[in-house]
Amino acid sequence: MWKKFFVIFLFFLCGCVKNSSVYDNATINYPVTGINKVDSEISSYVNNVYSEFVRNKKKGDKLNISYKYKDLNEDIINVALNVEIKSSNVLHKIKTYTYDKINDSFLSAEDLIFDLDNLDLDIKKRLLEKYEEVDFEFLNSVKVSEFSFDDDNVTLFFNSKVVKGNNDIVYLDIPLDSLDMMIDLKDDLYFSLKKRNVGYDDKVVALTFDDGPSKYTGGVLDVLKKYDACGTFFVVGSRAYFQGDTLRRILNEGSEIGNHSFDHKVLTSLNDDEFKDEIVKTQEVIHNLTGFTPSLFRPTYGGYTNRLKRLTDLTFVLWDVDSRDWQVKKKDKIISNVLPNVKSGSIVLFHDNHDYALNALSDIIKILKDDGYKFVTVSELLEHKKLWENS
Repeated sequence: MWKKFFVIFLFFLCGCVKNSSVYDNATINYPVTGINKVDSEISSYVNNVYSEFVRNKKKGDKLNISYKYKDLNEDIINVALNVEIKSSNVLHKIKTYTYDKINDSFLSAEDLIFDLDNLDLDIKKRLLEKYEEVDFEFLNSVKVSEFSFDDDNVTLFFNSKVVKGNNDIVYLDIPLDSLDMMIDLKDDLYFSLKKRNVGYDDKVVALTFDDGPSKYTGGVLDVLKKYDACGTFFVVGSRAYFQGDTLRRILNEGSEIGNHSFDHKVLTSLNDDEFKDEIVKTQEVIHNLTGFTPSLFRPTYGGYTNRLKRLTDLTFVLWDVDSRDWQVKKKDKIISNVLPNVKSGSIVLFHDNHDYALNALSDIIKILKDDGYKFVTVSELLEHKKLWENS
């Protein structure tokens, strides 16, 4: 069942320490939502699972954590973590989080489904029909604590002990159209982002593109696709409004979208309400066109103050390598501004509102790939940096 879902964001980690005997045995995928309360809970859970695995692991044991993410509507998100430990047996665990942004609270299944209590008998009947070896002692006290959603079903997860001799996931898919929901579920667009196998010691670089989308963005995406690379596109809301197909393609092909204000004004000259308006309008445009809500913000001209940072929960992202494509315009000049200055962990600034960067991009990517670099989105890079810092 875990191959049938779509995800919004996917990041790959290999362990939490430099010892290859440890991180070679752990593959951990988890989402970064940009919501501190959710990310803290997920990070704490993942760290606890990993620490327990390290304490108890024997030679040949492997840990795999994967996930699925869904926006149930504009206010509520659902994340499900799937833990698989391969030892002498294979053990599965599920941990889910459903979070209400408006009320800043985690929700239970009872908070979302009107008739869950009335479904108790039906749920037990379905378990008996699906699993032959149901343990009636556990069945009598079974409660729904973990659950996730896809476009058609709510999946209810149960303690594996409900089924005798079972270490696998015990679950039921309940069609959404058969339930009386307390919330309105939106029918929106979701994207399957490419999984990038990035290890602790890999050299990584994030390519970023500002001021689009424009008629040149498609060409940039063509180059990224050709070389199996990705980028982070910091888009201007007033331009993104007319480029829904381009935004959806960015996400579909494994790249990321960030917020770059609505009108590309000098942000430090704006008052609090004006700045918030620049942020909020762009978030709304991107979300309405794609179903994706950015967690990253690049200030126009790289200018910001602590006052502006306090006005939004978005992560401010600058760069350490500037192509200066808009200024030098020439392909060879752009290449010479970039390649000598890239190091592992670099964020490179380009622009996709003209063809100057586009003309140099293929050569830059090819040379970096030949030098052993892997391309990641900014969100992935920030998580990779946390791995370095915490090891």
